[in-house]
Amino acid sequence: MRRMIFAMGVFSLLLIVLTAPVAAQDGVQIDFPPPVYDVSGTVQVTGTVNPANLQSFFLEVAIFGQATPQWIPVTLPNTAPVTNGILGSWVTTLLPDGVYQLRLRVVLTTGEQLFETVGPIRVGNQLVRAEGDTTPDVQIVTAPPVENVPPPQEVAPPPPENAVVGRPNPVNRLPIAVGGQVTSFSDNTIAAMRSAGMTWMKWQVPFVIGEDSLVEVARDRINFAHENGFFVLLSITGEVSELAALGDDYYPVFAEFLGRVAAFQPDAIEVWNEMNIDREWPTGRIDPRAYADMLQQAFNAIKAVDPNIMVITGALAPTGAEGAFGLDRVWNDDRYYLGMANAGVTNFADCIGVHYNEGIIPPQQQGGDPRDSYPTRFFPLMLNRAAFPFRNSDIPLCFTELGYLTPEGYGPLPGGFAWAANTSIQEQATWLRDAISLAANDGRVELIIVFNVDFERYDDDPQAGYAIIRADGSCPACQAIASLQQ
Repeated sequence: MRRMIFAMGVFSLLLIVLTAPVAAQDGVQIDFPPPVYDVSGTVQVTGTVNPANLQSFFLEVAIFGQATPQWIPVTLPNTAPVTNGILGSWVTTLLPDGVYQLRLRVVLTTGEQLFETVGPIRVGNQLVRAEGDTTPDVQIVTAPPVENVPPPQEVAPPPPENAVVGRPNPVNRLPIAVGGQVTSFSDNTIAAMRSAGMTWMKWQVPFVIGEDSLVEVARDRINFAHENGFFVLLSITGEVSELAALGDDYYPVFAEFLGRVAAFQPDAIEVWNEMNIDREWPTGRIDPRAYADMLQQAFNAIKAVDPNIMVITGALAPTGAEGAFGLDRVWNDDRYYLGMANAGVTNFADCIGVHYNEGIIPPQQQGGDPRDSYPTRFFPLMLNRAAFPFRNSDIPLCFTELGYLTPEGYGPLPGGFAWAANTSIQEQATWLRDAISLAANDGRVELIIVFNVDFERYDDDPQAGYAIIRADGSCPACQAIASLQQ
């Protein structure tokens, strides 16, 4: 058990920096939890959402104190007004312990959005007070009784735990199936994707042994995509530390989780991610044969539940770093792809996952990158690099991440991403359009997922720089991609 270290002095500092609450907008208010509280488990967030022209609302959280908060949805959108009642259930166990802010996002039929934010709020599921520690730093509370709560029949009930939203049948007018990776339950995100002609939505879902609620996280993302008319791809990975601890015994546990997720009818599941580097696979044990064992068990578990789900191999990190770091820490992607082919992964997959996210020149070019001439810099060479080991098979490629980074609208990039400093928003839009067109004409690619649509994080990992919805809310790439529609 870890000692609770959120002491009086630290929390006092938060109180100093905490600004006075902004007056709640008419009909939009969070009553509980208030600022400066500890929460754990499942928290019933209460308040009021009853403005004129209400379309929907949901709750989201971000780390407290970030210059550019990355908001993470914690409830599905709701359309029913609430007055002095329950706004939603916040499952805090899905977040690492830490200090957060909670935000209520309300979307009006006019397109306007209203916000109510409360913080700091500490999530403390793992922390406990040491024996004898009586520091009165913060009170751990549960929600107080809510007066005048509407009768249960007047509050929209949550969907049953086993609710399945049937698969949609979107019409694709682009020359190839295209989607985008998303991070929020947002009407703006949906509108942007529709305007681009996208028919797929990708979510990343974690797996942690014993965290049964993660099945519900997957279910909610599947249902949200289907309700809005998109096919859905889930990229599912687990904890490297758990894989390292259990070894081969981890594979059936992971496969069982994927089988449970398959019951909610996702259209595709990507099994793991970038397993050729030790950030995603245990150091010293990187081996495509080990991944093939995992994939086989995952494939069988998924197909046993729903044979219509497309199984995609985890996409590799494009890299040539094995010479610098050694094979214990990284395998070059071409070596690993060849190992996958030799291990027979085509028997346990419907598509080979590929990533391309380091381009700074037009995708038609096969030379001229100012950094060097390494093949992963160039879109056509990256495509050939992934396809070549599987040339004797008819298995297609799926780009589960294809993106171009630009700092325009955000400011300088951190040092590790300075290579993209001169890429403009217009270049991002044009290059995405051209890469999609090239892939469609190549004939070996079945699916492209744009990385990404709506990420907001811009710090040491500038994911918002890849986003096609830019800082000002515009989406030039949406218009460029839409121009390919037939």
